[in-house]
Amino acid sequence: MHQVSDSLGIPNYGPWYFNVLPGQNEIEEMGKIHSFLYKVLSRPMKEFEGEKRLEFINYGSTQLVYVLTVNGKQRYTILISQPSTKEDASKLEFDHLSKLSREHKNVVCPFYYFKDSTDPKRELYITPYEYQARCIGVDETKLGMWVPEPVYHFVEFSDSAREIINSSMIALLISFYDENSKQGIAQCRFDGGDFMITKGFSDTFLSYDVVLERMKLIAAREFVTMELEDYIQLLRSELKEEKKDSYILLGQKLKAEIKEEEMEKGIQLGFQLREQEKGKKIDLFHHRREYL
Repeated sequence: MHQVSDSLGIPNYGPWYFNVLPGQNEIEEMGKIHSFLYKVLSRPMKEFEGEKRLEFINYGSTQLVYVLTVNGKQRYTILISQPSTKEDASKLEFDHLSKLSREHKNVVCPFYYFKDSTDPKRELYITPYEYQARCIGVDETKLGMWVPEPVYHFVEFSDSAREIINSSMIALLISFYDENSKQGIAQCRFDGGDFMITKGFSDTFLSYDVVLERMKLIAAREFVTMELEDYIQLLRSELKEEKKDSYILLGQKLKAEIKEEEMEKGIQLGFQLREQEKGKKIDLFHHRREYL
């Protein structure tokens, strides 16, 4: 397998992308992460047989993101914990995404998780890779998307696109709420890379259907337990920035404002998605029964 190359996305790969704790050294931690990556990818796994190429593409406060290419064709995303990340944070996210993706098509589905037996804080999980998927985020105060390939750059949304994107993220968050466990997603960053849009999205002929067909949740750090009505009211409060010190659902103050009409449209659309999903689950249940 080749060494980790320069990036597909954010340029100039190096130790400056590694978040470390006091007493940790960026270069040493970079070497340890590379060793763990090679250890995992040297395991006998059918999907990863052949020549492997590993490239850096992105990073966040909790994880570094790499792309694995096998035999020049098949690609996978590898998310590995930053040196400063708490133990089992990636395992929790893997479990949360696994649970959500079983019920919702708009959630990325992870399929492998690994922890280093010699260093329990060292962990990663692997997901399918979406070529040129755009992460929704903010450049200063402008909402848009980060396009990773072939040249990493930011594209600001038009006013009409922003309205649909904001409402769609809110709608999905409400549709993901689980009535049985009374749990909803918490610490969700609307402006920090927790949602992506697959390739093919543009402002042309933009609609909610087009966006919801392509939008996916790619991070699920925490769940919070409360009734759906309370969950929605808390979301309203945080989106209006009425909570100044504690953002349970959003995690932090928004970098780009979400307008009240966008919020209310998203809530309305979220209930519509919940009704649609109930119908699909009933159909699926009856379909399965025929084969019991």
